[in-house]
Amino acid sequence: MSRGIALNVSNYQDTAAEFAYAHALSEKLGGTHAVIDTSRNGAGPAGSEWCNPPGRLVGPAGGSFGDGVVDTTLWIKPAGESDGECNGGPPAGTWWPEAAVELTRESR
Repeated sequence: MSRGIALNVSNYQDTAAEFAYAHALSEKLGGTHAVIDTSRNGAGPAGSEWCNPPGRLVGPAGGSFGDGVVDTTLWIKPAGESDGECNGGPPAGTWWPEAAVELTRESR
C-alpha cells in the first residue's frame, strides 16, 4: 500500500477536479492520502496544452481542508520554471522571469 501520492505536479488541472481524482485513486489504492500541487492551476487547464501555456495563474496557496484523503495543497513547481522550448520558453527547468511575472500577475 502506498502512503501517499502527489497530484497535478507541474500541471494546470483545476483543484476541484484533482480532489475528485485523489478520492477515486484513494478508493482504488486502499485509502492512500494525497497532496495536490496548485502552483500553476489558478486559471485551470489550457485544453490539451501542457507546455508553457499562456494565460495561466498561480493557484490557491497551500492549506489543509479537513479532507480525509487530501492532506494539503502545495506550491511544488516554482513559478517561472520552464516546461521546455515551447511557446517561447527556454529549455525545461530553466528560470524564465517572464513566465513568473505572467503566473503571478494576479492570484486566485
